[in-house]
Amino acid sequence: MLLALTALLSLVACGQPEAPSDDGVCWRIDPGTDRAPRFSVLARGVSDLDTCAVLLEGLRLEGQPSTDGAYQGYFIFVDSGPIGSARSLHGFRYPIFQPPQRAAVDRDLRRLIQSGGGRMPDPGQIDLERH
Repeated sequence: MLLALTALLSLVACGQPEAPSDDGVCWRIDPGTDRAPRFSVLARGVSDLDTCAVLLEGLRLEGQPSTDGAYQGYFIFVDSGPIGSARSLHGFRYPIFQPPQRAAVDRDLRRLIQSGGGRMPDPGQIDLERH
């Protein structure tokens, strides 16, 4: 029975795209891809998944049409609800920032972008406090 379950799980996982797992690299999923996602480097030297999510949210604030991404094997989804992450494209999305937290992140990001002359902050400029 266990062998059959293992075989079934491997068949389900087969063909599922995986998020890149490079250490400290925040990836953006290239917009306009209908098949398996293609990734481009957004930033290197990123300390954690939350910081990568903030960088992706910054792209959304700048008006980018699609700002989903990935960090160390996890997909990050930035849409109108909570910012979430999942191990697969269609897996359960665990919240990273709920709407009230996201509002605080947005306020701080806008301030950093304005003080940086309209440029996105570097990962080292982002300091997250969890409440």
